[in-house]
Amino acid sequence: MQLILLWLAAAAGAGGQAVVAGRAVDAETGRPVPATITIRASDGSIVAGHPSFRGGFRSPGEFAERVPAGETVITVSRGCDFVAVRETAVLREGERREFVFPLRRRSPLRREGWYAGDHHAHMVHGERLIAVDFPYVALAARAEGLDYLALAQHWNLDPATPEALDRACRQVSGPDFVLTWNLEAPKNYYRGDVSRCLGHGWTAGMAGRTAGAADAIRELLDLSAHDYESEKEPAPNFESHALIHSLGGVVSYSHPCRWWWGKWGGRGGYPVEEKKYVSNMAAELPFDTVAGPTYDTIDVLMPPQEREANACAEKLWFLLLDHGYRLPATGSSDATFDRPGGGLPGRVRVYTRLEGGLSTAAVAEALRAGRSFVTTGPLITLEIDGRMSGDVLPLAGQRYLKVRIRAWAAGTYGAALKRVELIRNGALVRSFNVPDSRTEFETAFGIEETRRAWYIARCFGADDSQVAIANPVYLEPPDFQPPPPALAEIEATVTDEESGEPLSGAWDILRRVGKREAPEQSGEFSNGRFRLRAPATARLRVRVPDYAPATRSVFLDYAPLLETTFALQAGQLTGWATFEKFRELLGSVRLAIALHRAER
Repeated sequence: MQLILLWLAAAAGAGGQAVVAGRAVDAETGRPVPATITIRASDGSIVAGHPSFRGGFRSPGEFAERVPAGETVITVSRGCDFVAVRETAVLREGERREFVFPLRRRSPLRREGWYAGDHHAHMVHGERLIAVDFPYVALAARAEGLDYLALAQHWNLDPATPEALDRACRQVSGPDFVLTWNLEAPKNYYRGDVSRCLGHGWTAGMAGRTAGAADAIRELLDLSAHDYESEKEPAPNFESHALIHSLGGVVSYSHPCRWWWGKWGGRGGYPVEEKKYVSNMAAELPFDTVAGPTYDTIDVLMPPQEREANACAEKLWFLLLDHGYRLPATGSSDATFDRPGGGLPGRVRVYTRLEGGLSTAAVAEALRAGRSFVTTGPLITLEIDGRMSGDVLPLAGQRYLKVRIRAWAAGTYGAALKRVELIRNGALVRSFNVPDSRTEFETAFGIEETRRAWYIARCFGADDSQVAIANPVYLEPPDFQPPPPALAEIEATVTDEESGEPLSGAWDILRRVGKREAPEQSGEFSNGRFRLRAPATARLRVRVPDYAPATRSVFLDYAPLLETTFALQAGQLTGWATFEKFRELLGSVRLAIALHRAER
């Protein structure tokens, strides 16, 4: 019988064309929904719709495609929370076969207020090999089951003002989906040298104009030096963070452990190097942590092929949690629509738990609070005594606590759960193997806790590339306080640039928000020397009559801090000694400031 079927399939595909038509519908409402369609034709080819996506095409809900006659496999999917549907048909020459693909949600999470989004996707990343427009990007996101997508620089829009971006995004948004824009900022190489990366970030919930009506896009891009921008005045990431916060946004450090070797140079005064250390690493993160933290979240998941970088990022996150920093985990796809095959939004995504519906402000607040989980496919939630991810459970003495974990397999066709884990303070304490290719899992059990602890839940799909991580529930005594920001103990000398004679005058401690400086404290000094204590993120200005004032940054102008930052390797990011080193260096900052006379 099998031989007969194979013969019929071969005979049907001997030549000629057929048409496969379909409708992807919501299984509950019956209404068409955007979906990703993968049609594998009898000749082994996959029907493609756009060069930025090689795995099929995006459909608004209805499609009809001409394919070679013969055995044809149609898979319709819609991201993580919809169960993919597959049909196999042997099509005869000239035949038109129609299908309906009902897509149902795997979990109840949408009804419970969870929304899926991706904060790190580029319309124009830099390659500019493919041009996409806002409707296509929105369709791709909706077809992947995203409730919102933030689209970063650059954009196929001129001029790309905040107002123009708002209008373009609103035109392709609707009740079930929001397209918004953001920035991969800071994205900062010291003087444009890719070996000296201070770190990359992304923003959420940020307004487009400052309080003074300045264009926040332009200002944030000006604060970062990109590849080869060797002449740009250096600015630390934390001054961009301060600007983002002033705009109502949050900022995440992305791919904090990513680096590689590659060919680079030939511009910006840099020679060509065949084997250059190229870093996307968050080298400034240790300083920003002990100085604040000045950032809000950290990406622990990037696309699955970045296995080593993801493992390093998770280890870094655990280290920060162990030392009392309530820093939520995030993840992002780094989709690049202008690169062939790069238009894959939501391949890594964040689910945020919102109250009152979807808005960019609500998402930013949920990210900041850690009411979220990150995933490359599966879904997971964690509760301890009714408290969920991001919540703090007061702990007074010994307590018996009830843990509840729910998990669901990814929406991809044939997906199943493999393992569910509970992790306490970075150590695995409970593990559950999920039998029989099940797609849902729930467990409840008791634990006893006597000391401060943080708990996360994690689950895996068919292999370790399919993973979901729920942010911590924190168990803390009532008097617990996170580590205070480190202060800089500064000893400064002020001299005449030509003679070296000591000068007398005044000093100001400045707080920089972007490019704007605000004095926070002032004082006087004499005989060319003074000591003071200031925030680690401060700039120090000195003023002497008849001399041009000068400003110095604690971070940028005290060489040991900067040199330690640039010397960091990925493995050092995950050792607490690195963070203690920055605290130690801040305890003895020496600044030598030589002034020249003001022009008259």
